[in-house]
Amino acid sequence: MKNFSKILCVVLALVVALSAASCAMAPQTAYEKDGIKLPIGVYIYYMYTAYTSAQGFAQKSDLYDASTGKYDGKKSFLKMEITDDDGNTAVAEDWIKNKAEERTKEAVAIYTKFNELGCTIDQTELDNTRTYYKNYWDQSYATQLEPFGISFDSFFMAGYEIPVRETEAFKAEYATDGPSAVSNEELTKYFTENYVSYKYFSANLFTTAAADTADASAETASESVALPADEIDAYKKDFESYASTLSSGGSFDDVKTSYMEKYAVEEDPATQNVEIIPDDTEDEILKAIKGMKDGQAMTMEIGDDDTSKQLYVLYREPIENQTAKYTDPEQEKDTVLSSMKQEDFEKLLKDLVEKLNVTLSSACGSYNPSLFEKTTKTTK
Repeated sequence: MKNFSKILCVVLALVVALSAASCAMAPQTAYEKDGIKLPIGVYIYYMYTAYTSAQGFAQKSDLYDASTGKYDGKKSFLKMEITDDDGNTAVAEDWIKNKAEERTKEAVAIYTKFNELGCTIDQTELDNTRTYYKNYWDQSYATQLEPFGISFDSFFMAGYEIPVRETEAFKAEYATDGPSAVSNEELTKYFTENYVSYKYFSANLFTTAAADTADASAETASESVALPADEIDAYKKDFESYASTLSSGGSFDDVKTSYMEKYAVEEDPATQNVEIIPDDTEDEILKAIKGMKDGQAMTMEIGDDDTSKQLYVLYREPIENQTAKYTDPEQEKDTVLSSMKQEDFEKLLKDLVEKLNVTLSSACGSYNPSLFEKTTKTTK
């Protein structure tokens, strides 16, 4: 009887030990609830990307010495204060952990919204992309990320699956039949009031010539010199004519062709774009275009001196010419909708995180930014 009791105790102890070992070997998760499961590797990946961003901010600090790679004499930047692109200042280590937590919680909100709206992902496209990512992983990222505990599955989920789910949820939320529907009229109004369509081309008012030097080793050296005055006058006269033609409703392509033929320009010299020009832009050309009216053209000289001046024809195309393309679901509608509603959607996700009271697993607390200043062996 005593032997039986001893055997029973041994068996029970073994069962407990095996159960504990099983729990220890079970894959860790950053979040698991209501059918949403995020591996701990997703959290680590977000922490890694935040770490690299923080490192970039730290290297902009006056405390960073590029010649030694040290921060105020130290190898690590984690304890120093950084300022991010939004002007927020924090200790790097805290900033990194907050960003990792923020992005992981946002991922939960993305999955939740994706499921609520009944969105789907094309499985064939997903499989094909997974294959592409796997090749990229094997060639570039495996040796870099696996030592930190990031598996391919976590890399693919954080780098592709979650962003795709966010895109699909966004489009469904603001579709014409979505919960926060944006009508075609609203989109068109936003586009015409905020976007600018512009085109321009330029000519150099200088050329290069052999440098006048007695140094035999510089026989092939060259320098910029201003064009002869009569050539500059010819350019200015023609460019003023081009601008006048455009302001009168002429075709930009016709004007450009005339210029190319007269001046034997072989490659297309035009630059064109449709975008929102920021109010605080420092670009000279964009500043000028922003101050123009739709349908207006003008010439403009840019350059510090006669050996660097360029002459431009700037044309601000009537934005209505681009409306059909930029409100077409098969062309550029998603770009405009994103510009119009991305901030609103980010707030929606943030509010959803609060509503769901998203709480990450205790496993997340086991990982710190200092991880990336050393390596580990397991992957999650």
